[in-house]
Amino acid sequence: MAIEGILERINSNGEEKASAIKEEGRLKRQEIISGAESQAKEISDRIIREAKEKAELEKLRASVSAKLGHRKEVLKEKQNLIQDCFRAALDELVNLPTEEYGAVIRKMLLSLVSSGDEHVLVSPEDEKRLDSELIARINNELSAAGKKGNLELEGASPTIHGGFILRTAEVEVDCSFSTLLAQLREELQSDVAGILFGEKK
Repeated sequence: MAIEGILERINSNGEEKASAIKEEGRLKRQEIISGAESQAKEISDRIIREAKEKAELEKLRASVSAKLGHRKEVLKEKQNLIQDCFRAALDELVNLPTEEYGAVIRKMLLSLVSSGDEHVLVSPEDEKRLDSELIARINNELSAAGKKGNLELEGASPTIHGGFILRTAEVEVDCSFSTLLAQLREELQSDVAGILFGEKK
């Protein structure tokens, strides 16, 4: 066989393998994102509860804002109040007691991990409370569910605040609480406004 033919076959095989790897990465990413959406629903329920607890105080603040007389200023104040609710929800999640926080992370990981070979990055504040012992327990549960159970705690990422980043060779998915809340904000803003101000945004 001429060398041109051999080179052409090598090139063709390489393209097929690259295409297959790319498709596998796309499918894994989609699977992880789907799992993240179900976890996001749990977090959304927590936000609504937090908003209800603060509703009376926030209604008083909104009432003061309404007296300003300028629609733009009132809308700006309402946005600030809504932002306060989301900040409070994030603070509540991040500051959960260690055992409860670990349970939330465990549940998220068990539902999001695809193969069991993933790496987990946490925030610098979480390095002590999300330790190798927790990862070992999760790996045991993954193994019992028929997955590999080789999840590894890779270290800390200064870019996240609560939650984690789940990483494979092909995909990195940001499951930090701040990112999940930002994704939920568009969906929940009307509900939060309804609770605070008795209206739909």
